[in-house]
Amino acid sequence: MKNKLILVLIGFVLTTGNMTLFAQERMLGGPQKQKIETAKIAFFSRQMHLTPEEAKVFWPLYDEYQITIDAQKRDRRHQLEEIREGLEKMSDEQVNEIIDARLKQAENALNARKLFIQAIRKELPAKKVLAFFRAEEQFQRELADRAAKLKKEKIERNN
Repeated sequence: MKNKLILVLIGFVLTTGNMTLFAQERMLGGPQKQKIETAKIAFFSRQMHLTPEEAKVFWPLYDEYQITIDAQKRDRRHQLEEIREGLEKMSDEQVNEIIDARLKQAENALNARKLFIQAIRKELPAKKVLAFFRAEEQFQRELADRAAKLKKEKIERNN
């Protein structure tokens, strides 16, 4: 029964994956986004020491989680644009609605993360779940370092 569920989930992800990938590329940076995602897959798989069987379980769950988080980030960016454009003109009631919405977004992000972690805990050894946290932090640090390096190089080229 469990194997059938996994196969159905993998089939669904593969079927909708192309549409999702295309939409994400258009919305979130195209080829550059794809390069980062490819690097992330390799980095996480290596850092977590995922077997092929574990990867088949982990990546669909991670992709589902990432879609949820990306949607929340888009909502947050949209809200920030609204604030930038008219904070001074907003009533206290409107500002409080935005504050409540931001708190709700944070709560939703935490709930999505909890659900994701619970799901991978059921499927992967605990050490690999903990390795996910470490890999995630290291990958973000490397991305930030690379971005800072590229920015510095750009500034040096312009001077």
